[in-house]
Amino acid sequence: MIKCRLTPYQAKHFAYELTKRVPSDSIQKFTSALLDAQVDLNPHQVEAALFAFRSPLSNGAILADEVGLGKTIEAGLVISQKWAERKRKILIIVPS
Repeated sequence: MIKCRLTPYQAKHFAYELTKRVPSDSIQKFTSALLDAQVDLNPHQVEAALFAFRSPLSNGAILADEVGLGKTIEAGLVISQKWAERKRKILIIVPS
């Protein structure tokens, strides 16, 4: 297996390219989820949520930020989006 390390710039560029491949109605649904949020959102949390539900490479995502950066909020955004899309089968795995 070949391992490849991306620079932060490359990672951001690839994330941007992946997000362009989603229908615009998904953006409208996500916008409504953001408006309904009752927490203070940080830009990195919104970016992580966007990447998680727009990734064409998988049907899920692993949220692995540092402690205290808001993985729970990111997961909540993703769940809200999936719920708005009428997707009711959601699996959440957390460490004990």
